[in-house]
Amino acid sequence: MTTDNDEPKACPPPSPDEGSGEGVPGAGFSVVPAGSGSRTRRISHDQYFKSLITQYPRQALALFDPARFASLDDSVVITPLRQELPPDRLGERFFELDIPLEVRWPDGSRETMVILIEQQTIPSRFRIKKLLMYYVKLSEVLHTDIITPIVIFLRDGRDIPVRLDMGPLDRRHAFFDYIPVILPRWKAIDHLGTDNVVEQVLLTTMSRKNQDKVFILGQAIKALLRLEKNIDNQLNFERFIRTYAPLDAEEECRYNETYADEVAHMMSVREEVISSVREELERKGEARGRLIGREEGREEGREEGREEGREEGRGDGQRHTLARLLARRFGPLDAETTKRLAAGTPEQMDHWTDALLTAGSLEEVFRLQ
Repeated sequence: MTTDNDEPKACPPPSPDEGSGEGVPGAGFSVVPAGSGSRTRRISHDQYFKSLITQYPRQALALFDPARFASLDDSVVITPLRQELPPDRLGERFFELDIPLEVRWPDGSRETMVILIEQQTIPSRFRIKKLLMYYVKLSEVLHTDIITPIVIFLRDGRDIPVRLDMGPLDRRHAFFDYIPVILPRWKAIDHLGTDNVVEQVLLTTMSRKNQDKVFILGQAIKALLRLEKNIDNQLNFERFIRTYAPLDAEEECRYNETYADEVAHMMSVREEVISSVREELERKGEARGRLIGREEGREEGREEGREEGREEGRGDGQRHTLARLLARRFGPLDAETTKRLAAGTPEQMDHWTDALLTAGSLEEVFRLQ
């Protein structure tokens, strides 16, 4: 019998032979090297995985539950439901961390189902009873019992509960299980070169036993650029890949030499994104500023009115464009983020715009300098 672990247990980090080696993330957020400099950055694993799965739901389902979803055709409709669910009934943690997807066959050949995906960083903190509670609440809200839970474990651990049996030994009254995806138990070498972009992005979260880290990272980025042509997604998920396989100075040099084409491409992508963002902010801000300046200038008949209008318009235009770019990159903005943008100074918005270009999550954009 497998039961829920009621008390947290220490989860020792997997050794290089057991897991993905150095750079294995911690709980929810981790502090990892920012690159060649001395600064560190705090990453949100939940945001990374939400971004990946909501961007490529079809590929994610094919990877995590191939028996059911490996052969989905283009007619199947997959809809992320998180934004449509009431947080007051499901709880804030559910609303923030879990990813429910509705899978629907328009021709009625199969019944509509919901896939509940949860990312778990530290196995010792996983509670199967809490997952069951979310499962039941989601069933009540959506009025369906056809729900498949999937839990993605970023780290390995001892005694991960995979099934809950309830009742006395002589008569079980209920049981619950889920599909466990324990990434450090997957061998990266076995997943190289496929056409599933989710699988390729996750290569650096898998076991690299007896494999060169530079090779695995390079192959992952090479596959990403082959499978994804949108430069925003290339930038976002190249950062994802690198987060879980940080390179030291010697490894970075080897990567730059071996994968010179990929390095050059990503450099051009960053330059293009920086240029386009700044041009759009400037164009929209100035256009809105001129409009407000003319209106206020006519009403007040003073040059001060026109100048103040231009300044206010630039700020509003920059705010509007930054909000749109954030939503495009990380999904619909919550009330707190919208409020923060509304109160932002021009200097803060400049900093947030710069941070947007390289941030891997919404939290990173608003981090203090």
